Amino acid sequence: MRVISIVAGCALPLALAGAPEPASAQGLMLTGYADFEARYAKTGPDNSEFFFDNYHFNLIAMGKLYKNLFASGEVEYEHAGEEIMLEYAFLSYTGFKNIRISAGKFIVPFGRFNKDLHPTWINKMPDRPLGMDNVLPQTYSDVGIWISGAAAVSGGTRIVYDAFVVNGLLGEDGGDIRDLRDNDREGLSAGGRDNNKAFGGRLGVELGPQGLDVGASVYTGNYFDDPTDNLTLTLFGADAAYAYKGLEVRAEAVFASQDATAGDLKKKGGYAQAAYMVRGRFEPVIRFSLKDMPGENNDQRRLSFGGNYYVSANSSVRLAYHVNMEQDAFASDNNAAVAQFNIMF
Repeated sequence: MRVISIVAGCALPLALAGAPEPASAQGLMLTGYADFEARYAKTGPDNSEFFFDNYHFNLIAMGKLYKNLFASGEVEYEHAGEEIMLEYAFLSYTGFKNIRISAGKFIVPFGRFNKDLHPTWINKMPDRPLGMDNVLPQTYSDVGIWISGAAAVSGGTRIVYDAFVVNGLLGEDGGDIRDLRDNDREGLSAGGRDNNKAFGGRLGVELGPQGLDVGASVYTGNYFDDPTDNLTLTLFGADAAYAYKGLEVRAEAVFASQDATAGDLKKKGGYAQAAYMVRGRFEPVIRFSLKDMPGENNDQRRLSFGGNYYVSANSSVRLAYHVNMEQDAFASDNNAAVAQFNIMF
């Protein structure tokens, strides 16, 4: 044991002396975002709730480790620290033209809201639209390999792409898709997760001069591992955005086909949203969102009216009023009002 220790102690300095320059976290940056909100919601004809929430206090670290190797990670503290999770943590290599190769835990690049728009200082409303929870389970992060990039075509037009292979969503037979998240390693069967992986990606076109951005996404994989019956979940998505001066219009839809032993399930959701910036400070917003779920009395519609005041380029006050519509009729007994302050730091 003593000889081994001496050899190891001598070999390590010699190996380091001949090794390439170690990673030194050049330009490592710590940033993040936080928000505080007050919410009033009707919960029935004669009931309501009013509460304060420190929904997010998220810390983000990113930077260059060595030449073309970069690292990025986010730790989220949600609901005043009641939920603490690793949102993502991955390494990226950028040494090839128009290609970035990433590995680790990342936000799955399906559509635009899940990957790019969900942070409260970016989102035009203080909360997510319907359909971005029980159909596409935002925020959905997973562990795997992610290849992405962009290439100019002509006239300012770019083709952007994302492709991924991940462990995949995992849960109960016919379960709520939102409950299939956060199963990075453990499976439900006796032997744990099997060797099946989920894969998919997004292909988009950005027409720079016209301010138009369109894309299509797909995800497919087994979500219930059983030796006799592997059940598949497939998601299809489409998104579009148009920006001109202070106007921004965007829409996104997602369709889910979920195998289940009791009968296959079809789910869909999405939203359409318009916002207009007035003198760089005030921004009225309107959003319509929906989700259609299997079973009776599960479909929902929501019309949301909002107004944002930008205190600075990195912080804003957002006000929103949600008018909920269920079973093809507006219902005032479950409407909600939200006031939020958010900041990126």
